[in-house]
Amino acid sequence: MALSKDDRARLTKSGKLARTALAAAHIGTRATSHSGERGAATGASLPGDITDYLRGALVVEDAGNGLVQPYRFSKKQLRYLDSVGRGRRARATSGICFALVTTGDEVSFDCRVTGALDPSNPLYAEVMTRLGSLGQAEDGLIDGIDVVVEGGQAHTVAVQDGRISVGFDNPGHVPVEVRVYLPLIMSVTVGHLASNGTASPAPHRGYLLALGDSITQGFVVGCPSLSYPALLSAELGLDLVNQAVCGYVFDSRTLAGTKALRKEPPAAITLAYGTNDWCRKGSGKKIRRDAAAYLDRLCELFPKTPIYVLTPLWRAEEEDEAACADIPSGKSLSWVRHAVERACDGHKNVTLVDGSAILPRSPLLFADGQLHPGSTGAAIVAEALAAAMRKENLEASGRAPRAALVPGPKQKKAPAEPTLRLDVVDAESLSRSGAPGTHREFDCLVRTVWRLRQEDGCPWDREQTHESLARYMVEEAYEAAEALRADDPSHMAEELGDVLYQVVLNSQIAAEEGAFTVDDVCRAIDEKLVRRHPHVFGGIDAKTPEDVARIWDNVKRHERERAGGGREADEVGLLDSVPRSMPALMQCQKISARAAKVGFEWDDVSGVWDKVREERDEFEREPEGSQSRAHEFGDLLFALVNVARMEGIDAEGALAQSNQKFRHRWSRMEELAREKGRDLGTLSTAELNDLWDRAKHEEKRS
Repeated sequence: MALSKDDRARLTKSGKLARTALAAAHIGTRATSHSGERGAATGASLPGDITDYLRGALVVEDAGNGLVQPYRFSKKQLRYLDSVGRGRRARATSGICFALVTTGDEVSFDCRVTGALDPSNPLYAEVMTRLGSLGQAEDGLIDGIDVVVEGGQAHTVAVQDGRISVGFDNPGHVPVEVRVYLPLIMSVTVGHLASNGTASPAPHRGYLLALGDSITQGFVVGCPSLSYPALLSAELGLDLVNQAVCGYVFDSRTLAGTKALRKEPPAAITLAYGTNDWCRKGSGKKIRRDAAAYLDRLCELFPKTPIYVLTPLWRAEEEDEAACADIPSGKSLSWVRHAVERACDGHKNVTLVDGSAILPRSPLLFADGQLHPGSTGAAIVAEALAAAMRKENLEASGRAPRAALVPGPKQKKAPAEPTLRLDVVDAESLSRSGAPGTHREFDCLVRTVWRLRQEDGCPWDREQTHESLARYMVEEAYEAAEALRADDPSHMAEELGDVLYQVVLNSQIAAEEGAFTVDDVCRAIDEKLVRRHPHVFGGIDAKTPEDVARIWDNVKRHERERAGGGREADEVGLLDSVPRSMPALMQCQKISARAAKVGFEWDDVSGVWDKVREERDEFEREPEGSQSRAHEFGDLLFALVNVARMEGIDAEGALAQSNQKFRHRWSRMEELAREKGRDLGTLSTAELNDLWDRAKHEEKRS
């Protein structure tokens, strides 16, 4: 059955994920670079424990001989799944991967299959009639190992016992992130991870939790990196924990034992059950009850996490009257979709995604021709879920989002909104004439700083820490500010470069610690700018600077509420976000402005001048040289700063200008004194005043 003209047009327009998969050699599989074979270990073993490089595993057991067995479920979850006959499938390594940053062009590791495919399983037999030999990459495999390299390179190899080595292109031996995805429906032990270049664990990111059945686990999609949860998590810039189980149904008891997941909550959850519930023995009432119990429990465990519920995808059997007649519940698959929809009602953190409308009803999009999407179908599913998240965030741009992406283990801070929205914004920006392109020089700078931190780099740069660099950051910022005020372009470029060096160096130190990278820094500020400008990138109107200020403050308030980690908004201090390390004058103006916004304000500037006179009187009443007199002087300065604020004057900038003016006049006084053969220190007060007045007069004339 060929795709219709309309369906093909839909695929090619459905987004970058689908377009990428559609370009594969044939639907249901992916063209592979079959470069991995058994061989001797290459490169050096990577520093640190192998668990530092694993992502997507909740439990890692020692398997002996330097090998480990990773599991994506907790031990308690596995015990329960064993009791219901799903333990073997639950031990498959779907979604688990190695994540490293390396300068090499090859990675290798030892592998041993502990849970092989079962060719006698009827499901496997059905698939193999369409795909060919079991587990061979060149023949259309239904499981394998993927190596995905930053920049889009992908290599798929067959699962096998022994040493697996995969080479890739990295001619400049620059640091690249490499992810090695383990099998989807097989289980393996792995160990002795190595690279032929320097390497370190990739930074931890927040993670996507995927729940569901065989479609979510990735059954017969073939390449582990092409399951829809893997595609979606990569698009979001998240790690993945895939807790889907082939053949399973809504069962809230599988959620017992998720303590680790609750301790470090996921950034988002996808849920896709229902198609097996339809085929299983039981009544329609049971399906409704099980779906409701599962959603209730999931939302109870993760009340602040956005949950995207995918109703059952199209399957060929739902249009087969004979097959439908044998369904135990006596209900249609459409009825099941409605039951899932009803189970979602009342849960504020749940978004429903209609699975029946996602895929064209063509067997060509399904690896088995009827139920399980191939790589193209999986890409379209990922794109649909991504669109749902994108829509949710666009709608949330002018209000407090119902939930936000949160950091995973070891990440200090994560974006308040899914990173996916940036794709939409950037695509629109790039479509405009004159939009900036890539900046090769920035990448060169990042590599230079990385090189300075290597063992054979600069001794000074290597020993720096965040703490030791703090004062340099402040110094360089002040020097840059001075260059900006001077309006000297060449000086500006130099001083801004010094500030940028501090940013990149601190980011490199953080990357070595596994905290964040310079990409995280760029992404975070990009997301903040987009988030705080919904009047530019969203659907919010702003016609005046006052409108912009109001929108900005609303967004910042919502950010503070989310940052409170469960605290109510009124428990977050109004002044908490004003840095205490900020210069006192600047800090004073920001503090008073915050207080004014909640009504702690004078009616007009005359009231502030009255306060200045009051503070001056209190100052003059205190004994000279006393601590109380110093305190009152501070109060007097605070009152004067309020005058500046109400007059629309930047107090810090005004004082900086006065300082500069004084410096200039004093320098001229020194010149005038030298012209007379005199030194300022030898002049009387009257003579100094005369020189001051002359310098001031010359300044006004110029």
